[in-house]
Amino acid sequence: MKQNETQRQFGDALIECLEAVGATVCFGVPGGQTIPLYAAARRHGFRHVMMRDERNAACAADAYARVSGRIGVCDATVGPGATNLVSGLAEAYASAIPVLAIVADVKTEREHLRVRGVASQAMEQQAMLQGVTKRVSRVHAPEGLPDVFAEAVRTAVTGRAGPAVLEIPEDIFFAPAAGAAVAADPEAGRWPRYGAAPRTEDVAQAAELLAQAQRPLILAGGGALSSREADEVVALAERCSIPVVTSINGKGVIDEYHPLSRGVVGVFGSVEASVALRQADVVLVLGSKFAQFNSFLWRLPSARQTLIHVDSDGAELGRAIPARLAICADAGRTARRLREALGDAAPRAAWQTDLSECPAQPGTAEGDPRVAPEQVILALSDLADEDCVLVSDASLASGWTASRYRVRGSGRHFLAPRGLAGIGWAGGAAIGAALALGDRPGGRVVAVSGDGATSYWIGEVETAVRHRLPIVFVILNNAGFGWIMQGEKMLDIEPRSTFGPVDFAAMGRAMGARGYRAETLEEARAALREAWQGEGPAIVDILTSEDASPSVDWGSLDPAAASAYGAYGMG
Repeated sequence: MKQNETQRQFGDALIECLEAVGATVCFGVPGGQTIPLYAAARRHGFRHVMMRDERNAACAADAYARVSGRIGVCDATVGPGATNLVSGLAEAYASAIPVLAIVADVKTEREHLRVRGVASQAMEQQAMLQGVTKRVSRVHAPEGLPDVFAEAVRTAVTGRAGPAVLEIPEDIFFAPAAGAAVAADPEAGRWPRYGAAPRTEDVAQAAELLAQAQRPLILAGGGALSSREADEVVALAERCSIPVVTSINGKGVIDEYHPLSRGVVGVFGSVEASVALRQADVVLVLGSKFAQFNSFLWRLPSARQTLIHVDSDGAELGRAIPARLAICADAGRTARRLREALGDAAPRAAWQTDLSECPAQPGTAEGDPRVAPEQVILALSDLADEDCVLVSDASLASGWTASRYRVRGSGRHFLAPRGLAGIGWAGGAAIGAALALGDRPGGRVVAVSGDGATSYWIGEVETAVRHRLPIVFVILNNAGFGWIMQGEKMLDIEPRSTFGPVDFAAMGRAMGARGYRAETLEEARAALREAWQGEGPAIVDILTSEDASPSVDWGSLDPAAASAYGAYGMG
């Protein structure tokens, strides 16, 4: 099936479409059906990052979109390639991140042989992908590519952002191109593509509620950070001296060294932040859907507080927690309008949290012989600067990083998979974040993961080595699934979900990365410093406590609601 190299092919047209919307990189795993895409990328000099696993490719595209502000792109072949994409696309869908997934399909003439793989690798993949994306758009003929491609990109970046699939049958992939090259529109790949402004009457009502408040507070979520006017959140807080807390996905909206920053709320957050949220009388929520862990099973904010909820997706307003005032609009634009409306109000000092109600932050018990994970994260905070992006995996890693790592500067300096919260996200995401940073001087990515999550992506260390990416992979190695082990301990279940010993540093060295292994906090700090200073990727494997937990128990904030199972009783 050799193609005519002198004739413009469908793959060339597809690369031209990607370049037209400002896409500069694609992450994927090749298959027989997608070879034309890879060949065309090489002919055009378009950067394609060949990954080890399609799931990691989707995670990379997700993180690339978060850091770059442009749509992320990944690809996979038909059937098994498509199934591997699902977990990564599901996270992007739940977190409202725009990803374009280019997915191959069987030849059109073999459509009737799809079921149960009679045609090689075929399956009902559209039905599967529709559950984790906004839309599956199919190219039925080469001449239809520009319009179908444009529809898929527009779907991904508009409204509530999310992944979209561009499905291409094998015979279309291998066909000659049809039509002229598409016109360039770099803005088409930016997100959010459009942001709705709030109604004047809603702004006036919200401004009145904030002006009358004694203890106003801003709760900023991922939607605030995604806004093109995210800096307006800080501008509003500064103008009116309003403290700011964030969800995990909103972490980075405000520099966490700023005097108005109070940290991350919820089970995996800072106790002080959650106490501050409890003590507020008026809460301005900017772009948060009130996920279970951020809200302590939807207990916080509470019904006794006046809630102003702003979200670009009207379906989220009132869905989890009722609001006094619901505003369907872009979070950043709403913050700007509120700042303007409150411009004549007399400035006042920010109210301070009553720390007498503040229990201790959970962590590692004194005398635990293993390395305390929170000390590792504090060491990372000391090393990091405004050019650093920390990528956290799910489960306990999210808790340690959300509660202990302090973001310098405002912006996308912290990424975590809190949409679906599946472990195994950080490795691929770190690669996407590093590619989004590009050649930014001093730009460095740190990926923090438990050893259970690391097993999902460890092969991608070779990808980082191949592309000489400045990534430090930090593994909190407690030889098991930490969250599960702690739940099993609480329920007195034996044996627990533990692993045999694995030397991830040695695995990293075998793939060409620098590798360090630490059994004490002093060794961990030294390894982090050395890893930070070197070129290319490094793995720092740290033997951490299996009993340490970052999880904040709601019962510590409200003793009357204490559960026998603590944070594990979240339901």
